Amino acid sequence: MFKKKFGFTLAEILITLGIIGVIAALAIPTINSNLRKKKLAVQFKKTYADLNNAAQSFYQTEGYSVHDANEYLYNDSSGDFLNDKTIDLFLSHFNGHTRTTSNHWGRYDKQNNITQKNLNGTESTSYPCDRSNVHLDITGRLYAFDDKPSIYGIDFGPKICVDINGNANPNRLGYDRFVFVFTNNNTIVPYTGKDWANTNENVTDENIIKNYCSYSTTTPAHSCAYFALKDKSPDGNGSYWKDFLK
Repeated sequence: MFKKKFGFTLAEILITLGIIGVIAALAIPTINSNLRKKKLAVQFKKTYADLNNAAQSFYQTEGYSVHDANEYLYNDSSGDFLNDKTIDLFLSHFNGHTRTTSNHWGRYDKQNNITQKNLNGTESTSYPCDRSNVHLDITGRLYAFDDKPSIYGIDFGPKICVDINGNANPNRLGYDRFVFVFTNNNTIVPYTGKDWANTNENVTDENIIKNYCSYSTTTPAHSCAYFALKDKSPDGNGSYWKDFLK
């Protein structure tokens, strides 16, 4: 009696490995992209929590809100760049920070060979927070302030812009660069104003807000923090981080 021995030929093994390789090549970019977006989502939530904790600490320690402090710390003279005193005091409620030498985020990007981009990847030269030097905290995040609120006759502000992962890519509005605004009750909320340059009244109508978190090249994405915080796609189709970001 003879027993037959069964096995795979070399050709069959090579074909199987080839198929596995093709599947892996197709799947790995998607997996890596999802991991990057997941990491950004975690960094965003951590940054938002840290901002609000610092705002509460500021109020408890200083005895007034950042909004109120901004009115008399704002410098219109030729000394510190306008809002540096306010952002210095606010960031002192983080675990350490450094004021860079760049008094405009656009200049900071140029000095560090960074290109800010819109949601769709095209270059963006619009910066909504240009009234303080760019500041760096100990985790590598970047911050800058805008004008004081009374310039626009409103009862909230100023705006604060944050790059949640610092100099690291993608340096893209709505991905890792977001705009928030101080309220008059010691909190920070996503900025949803209709004007990129000025601190207009925050909008509550999502049909309007979504116009300012868009892949359109004609509209700057300055209200994306609203949808990122809710993890809601502006187009109504699923999650902000998983489905909206391309």
